[in-house]
Amino acid sequence: MVEPASHADSTQLSANSSPGVFVGRQREMAGLRTVLDEAISGQGRLVMLTGEPGIGKTRVAQELAGAAESQGMRVFWGRCYEGLGAPPFWPWVQPIREYVRQADPETLRSEMGPGAADIAAIIPEVMAKLPGLEEPPQLDPDQARFRYFDSIATFLKNSAASKPLALVLDDLHWADRSSLHLLEFLVKEMVTTRLLVIGTYRDLELTRQHPLEESLAQLVREPVFHRYSLQGLDPEDTRRLIEDASQGVPAQGVVAAIHSHTEGNPFFLAEVIRLLTDSPEAQALETGDVSQLAIPTGVREVIGRRLNRLSDSCNQMLSAASVAGREFEFALLRELLPQSSEDQLLEAIDEALWARLIGEVEGGRERYQFSHALVQQTLVEELSVSRRSRLHARIAQWLETRHEHGASEHAAEMAYHFGEAISVIEEGVGAEKLVHYSLLAGEQALASFAYAEALDFFERALAIKENQLADEETAALLFGLGRAQIGTLKVDQLDEAVATLGRAFDYYAGVSDIDRAVAVVSFAGYEMSRHAGMRELIARALELVQSGTLQEGRLLSRYGQALSDLGRENHDEVQEVLDRALEIARREGDVACEMRTLASMATIATSRLSYSEGLDRSLEAISLADQIHDPRTEVQARYHVVTVQTTNGDLEGAKRQASPMLEAAEKLRDRFWLVSALWKNEIVSRLGGEWGSARELAERGLTIAPEYTNLMADYAILEYETGRQPEAAASLERLRANIRRTIDYGTTAMVIGVGARITGDISLLETAQSLAETVLKTPTARLLDIGRARTGLSLSAVMRGDAPAAEENYAAMESRKDTMIFWAISAGRLLGLLSQTMGKENQAMEHFEDALAFCRKVGYRPELAWTCHDYADALLRSKGSGPQVISLLDESLDISTELGMRPLAEKVTVLQESASSSPVRRPSLPDGLTQREAEVLRLVAAGKTDREIADELMIAPRTATTHVGNILSKTSSSNRAETASYATRQGLA
Repeated sequence: MVEPASHADSTQLSANSSPGVFVGRQREMAGLRTVLDEAISGQGRLVMLTGEPGIGKTRVAQELAGAAESQGMRVFWGRCYEGLGAPPFWPWVQPIREYVRQADPETLRSEMGPGAADIAAIIPEVMAKLPGLEEPPQLDPDQARFRYFDSIATFLKNSAASKPLALVLDDLHWADRSSLHLLEFLVKEMVTTRLLVIGTYRDLELTRQHPLEESLAQLVREPVFHRYSLQGLDPEDTRRLIEDASQGVPAQGVVAAIHSHTEGNPFFLAEVIRLLTDSPEAQALETGDVSQLAIPTGVREVIGRRLNRLSDSCNQMLSAASVAGREFEFALLRELLPQSSEDQLLEAIDEALWARLIGEVEGGRERYQFSHALVQQTLVEELSVSRRSRLHARIAQWLETRHEHGASEHAAEMAYHFGEAISVIEEGVGAEKLVHYSLLAGEQALASFAYAEALDFFERALAIKENQLADEETAALLFGLGRAQIGTLKVDQLDEAVATLGRAFDYYAGVSDIDRAVAVVSFAGYEMSRHAGMRELIARALELVQSGTLQEGRLLSRYGQALSDLGRENHDEVQEVLDRALEIARREGDVACEMRTLASMATIATSRLSYSEGLDRSLEAISLADQIHDPRTEVQARYHVVTVQTTNGDLEGAKRQASPMLEAAEKLRDRFWLVSALWKNEIVSRLGGEWGSARELAERGLTIAPEYTNLMADYAILEYETGRQPEAAASLERLRANIRRTIDYGTTAMVIGVGARITGDISLLETAQSLAETVLKTPTARLLDIGRARTGLSLSAVMRGDAPAAEENYAAMESRKDTMIFWAISAGRLLGLLSQTMGKENQAMEHFEDALAFCRKVGYRPELAWTCHDYADALLRSKGSGPQVISLLDESLDISTELGMRPLAEKVTVLQESASSSPVRRPSLPDGLTQREAEVLRLVAAGKTDREIADELMIAPRTATTHVGNILSKTSSSNRAETASYATRQGLA
């Protein structure tokens, strides 16, 4: 099997475009065809073909691609290149660009949807095909990259939905890190798509630190992942390959000799066979005498012998072209070989094409590529360092002249070649060029969300300027590096990014370039602006701008948000800052600044638990959404409306806000706000007992942001409620491992307390108490942080029966009456449990009654079921069994059974057994009716329908129907009218 050159320029491959005979690989192809069938049927698949150089990875990919196309799949190719010259996302740009060229505008617009503008930032052909696209919003680097990845994934999923789609990504061992991150993102989204991604890579190239090795560690966990490690062909397949190439039967011993020396590597085999069949030594295939052939043991020797048969001019041309990379242009050859005429170069090209050492690039104007990367590498390494450096210099200068008016698009390529040529270019000039084009390439990479590549460009340029006085170019590099660091560093490493941005700010402030200094601090988004270092930079920027200007108003809006993390003591300062920002925004008529400031005010109000103010400010901000397109601020405002409404008990109102919030977040595709919107929608579903919807939303959010604390916490509660204890415990462990901020301590303590109350497992209560006390000792802790910690301490006190601790926490939580405390437990139930622990029975009963009324009014069915249980338990302990206890337990069991709340249902059953053995007898009801059936009977007699009964008793309609059926049977009634008469006779109406 010969591994041919793959198409480099994203060409669509047909079944007939795989050159050469395909030999062997029966086992691998059988498995790959199964994978192909699965992908076509709607089970997305990622196939990785791996092996040593020349083993046939690309050829197998071509064969699979041909099979895919024969079954109706569209197939597009992308290739990675060695070195720094290729733009970020190049293996993705090639196939998508070709797809765009072939698609009609309306179909393309439909498939790309709102993400078209994001994709156009990387692939300009989209803008040409779909003019008038709306500019995407400015986002933090991490959020912008997520938005771009989501746009690409959504486009590919939509495209595959209309017709199955296959993408081949060749030579992934040379892929840039951003391309690999995009692949990691896509595989999580393609489980139920008709999408097949085929990747090839050399396993020998990988070390533990190699970017692809890191990506593979993530990819291998995904259910769509399949890997095939290709080995050499066996002797029989080697014989077939020789027969096909020589059109004859090889002599005895030749097959064994060739197979032994090549170990069945298809590329090595092809080179050796071509050498033998094209040389005077070809008779050896007939005579069987191979002893004098000195068949090479390495491919470089084989390639060398093929090159030796070419003319000097052809070898000279190939050597020069190899420095340019895997691909090269004819026009570049004329620059590198000025002593050769155009005819001489064309003859050399024809000779190399005939020898199949290069091939023409489809769609490329006089562009060629080497048939295999090993051919190009062999040629490059045969050149001396001095020769290579000078060729790099001439390539760089040619590129600079050729792309004088489009330098940014080719800056990465120019930076690479100037960097390789720095030792031979006029002193100082090479360094200047490298810095200049690295800056352009870095900015281009930032615009393409390729933050890892941007980091490389900026760091390389700054290393050149390390011992020089800072200038405007240095500051620009630092600003770029800071933004790249925000996009690549982990949260606990962001001090480094802030320090870098601080150096850029210092320069601009020092030279009184106020606009650029302000731009440095204005770059930070919602999360980044809360970093202590950024807060200080914003404060310094405020000292530079004129008082009362719109510039000051915009900075104050950010500063107020930043100050909110300093804790309770700075409330007046925060309020003053934001009031000033709002005044300037309204005076200057800047609706965008006004909306952002109102949303910041809502954020701070809700963090102080001032829910009424938070609601008012949020609704004011939302009212401005019709005047200004700012989806991020709209999502932020709706987020706080949902927070207040779920807290105050307006489930229907929360639903009305949660849905458009998620819709706006999906259009925005800011990672932080999308996950936040998913979390709020999950809360709304969970509080209403819609477990399936809640779990789907939570899992979707955790796929996007596994480290999102709030969602991890709520997911753990969801799993506890539904009896999935191993999953809940795993979620709690991830939550504990992810503690970083003050609020994380309180949240984790709260979840441990909720879990203990549901399961009865008190083994982690000491941990919860320690986490919560850490929050209480933190001077900068917000009321929000303290509230969650107090909730955890309260539940811990209840589970331990600690009366003094219960009394202390009751005093702290009493003001939260008639609310849902942090989506975890109703205040009435928590206060009732605390009162019960304190020994204040009457007070406990009052709180439980308040909780019942609150949950029934709102529709929080799971919380209602728990309240019924806890209230019945308190009554049973203090007064023994009775009608109210029986009724509460029946109601709790109805809801918990219907919703699948197994832990609660088991607890209710235990209490029912205890109630039945109590000396206080159940009320006597005729014909074996239960207390709940008696309640349903009363409502039937009142003329209520099953749905109306369900609404009044907070049960599902089907549960009400079941109760009515049981009543008809027990009372021997034929219809509802007879049942009503029965109720009247028995005094139950």
